[in-house]
Order: sequence, then structure tokens, then C-alpha cells
Amino acid sequence: MKQHRLSFELETVVERAYECIKLTGRLAYDTQLAAEQKLTTAMAAVKRRLVVVDVSGLQFLDSTGLSLLVRFFKQIVSAGRAMAIVVRDNAAVEKVLLIAKLDRLLPVLADEQQLLSLAPSSSFDHMSQEALYSAWRQCEW
Repeated sequence: MKQHRLSFELETVVERAYECIKLTGRLAYDTQLAAEQKLTTAMAAVKRRLVVVDVSGLQFLDSTGLSLLVRFFKQIVSAGRAMAIVVRDNAAVEKVLLIAKLDRLLPVLADEQQLLSLAPSSSFDHMSQEALYSAWRQCEW
């Protein structure tokens, strides 16, 4: 019988206007402990006000993974930061996020270009979650 490799990886990339946390693998019940530890470590290391979570590399996302994303979002906002999610061409993960109505909490974007079109990059240093979400809801793509 072939063993299924359970994995979750996280990489942080510092961009000019934001920090991008790229998630790959499975964000699910079977990777919960590793994912929670890596997200906690990433949260402690965040320096920029705007955090973009890129979920385009996720192969699978379940309700446990959604819960981890919501908890991470709450930590980001509690720390006075703002967060958006980038899905790129990952239609399956985007569908899960929309079914769970995460787009009612934070921007769910196709890519970083959509994010950068919301405001001048210099304003991201001062933007609250409410202002980011409001700017996103006013745009029509």
C-alpha cells in the first residue's frame, strides 16, 4: 500500500508593501499541529502592517484548515495589522473559502496585482483591516 505523505509548508516573503506568507501542501486535520506551529512562528515574525496569505499552493483545505486561517486572521487583526488572501488559479481552494464565506471577513484576491490596485503601496503601512476590506468591496473586477 502506498503511504500518503502528510505535509504542510510555509514560506514568508517580504515584499516592498507587505509580507506574503505562502502556504503549500495540505492545511487540514492531519497537518493541524505542524500548521499551527508554523503559523504561530510566522505571526511572531511579521513586521509589516499588511499580511498576504497566498493559498495558491495548497493541495487540500478542510474545515480544520479554515479554522486555522480564521484564527490566524484574528491574531493579525488583534495585532493591529491587515490581512488578505491570494488564491491565484487554485479554484478548488477558492471555492472552499467562498463557501465558508471568508470573503465576508477579508479580501479574497486573484493575485497581488488586485491588492496593489486598491491603494498606493505606501498607504498599506497605515491601513486598517476595515479600510482594506472596504476598498476591496468597492472595486469591481
